[in-house]
Amino acid sequence: MTDLNLMLPFDTDEPEFRRGVEVGILWERLEHEFPVRATVHADCAEMVMRIAEARDLPFAAEQVDDTWLHVTIGAEVA
Repeated sequence: MTDLNLMLPFDTDEPEFRRGVEVGILWERLEHEFPVRATVHADCAEMVMRIAEARDLPFAAEQVDDTWLHVTIGAEVA
């Protein structure tokens, strides 16, 4: 199993701040990159689905461990 950690930890421990940053990055990347593949915290799963639905795009998620998901937005999924 891969040990995943933040490269630069935030200066706050607020989970909603972290979620907002992750979701904002995904949203912005869809403006310039297609498909978007990323590793996000598992508690962002609902927002990943909502982003995909809002943009009418397919998505997939693969659980890495209890904390992380590999997600793809905008690619055909099997």
